[in-house]
Amino acid sequence: MAVSDLECELRALAPMLRGLLKDKRYRASSQGALVGRFIRWLRNEKGAQPSSVRDYESVLARMSLHLADIEPGDTTLEHLRDVLDTWAGNEPATRAKVVSVMRSFWQWAEDEGHVTASPARRLVRPRKPKLEAKLLPIATDAKVLSAAETARDRLALLVLFDCGVRRAELAGIRVRDIDLARRTIVVTGKGRKSRTIPIRGRIVLAAEEYLLEQLAHPVARQPEPDDFLLYPEKRNPNGVPYWADPKKMCAMNTVHRWWYRMLRQAGAVGEGVTAGTNMHRARHTFAQSVRRAYPDMGVVQHLLGHSDPSTTIALYGNYSQEDLERAMEAFAKVLRESE
Repeated sequence: MAVSDLECELRALAPMLRGLLKDKRYRASSQGALVGRFIRWLRNEKGAQPSSVRDYESVLARMSLHLADIEPGDTTLEHLRDVLDTWAGNEPATRAKVVSVMRSFWQWAEDEGHVTASPARRLVRPRKPKLEAKLLPIATDAKVLSAAETARDRLALLVLFDCGVRRAELAGIRVRDIDLARRTIVVTGKGRKSRTIPIRGRIVLAAEEYLLEQLAHPVARQPEPDDFLLYPEKRNPNGVPYWADPKKMCAMNTVHRWWYRMLRQAGAVGEGVTAGTNMHRARHTFAQSVRRAYPDMGVVQHLLGHSDPSTTIALYGNYSQEDLERAMEAFAKVLRESE
């Protein structure tokens, strides 16, 4: 198939644009320079998590490249709508996030006196579809745990299944965060807020096993307090680790790969599959299980580390088909007993 002149131009431009984003050259324009100041404020003064900083910068860098010929003070609502058009093919949730990022940036620019008024004030978030908490397939936890090869992997999996932590929270857990005497685990979540989660049952046994056993080759020693529970490894083509650093925190993509390796070992996904059974499903499954066992949404909120109770209610306040079936079974039992 012949390649059009326009497609050739776009292909030539793509590496240049990626370079402008990667090495921060987008900050050469007035818009980009202001974005750079905002990112510094977001990181140093607001104390945003590195993942949040990356998300904000990816949106704002694209905005600054799109508006590189326009001064911040001359930016209008229509300019921002043109920028938002570049996300037109994305899901409403993604576009809502982009709008939130732009509104935050321009409100900061107004508060700092860089512009007289935020041009994003009237930028409206698209309506997001109803939230749905997608659960893991039934018995996934049992399959994955039985296939786990090390005490470290079993404990990390149980932190997901029995504590409902986020991916970044799992990556940040150190040995010293596990307190077997009090049977608790300290988790640091969004905004560097810490919460203490009580642990009971199988996760306590797994933690005892992990703390008493040596870490797998090539570390080959018992865990130390400042070790991370998950840590980066390098593996040979046969999947055998030949290098590891327990003192180093895993990157998010490393945790993602570890999760799918656990699923593949259990036969829960096929070889080469790296999407479709998101780790966050373990968090949703945990939350639904807790809600059914102890129907107090405030407890679920605190266990999950949600700052806003409306988030918990939106995700887990709706009753599932299983809830309705149990209700009807109880109703039928009452009818039988009354006959």
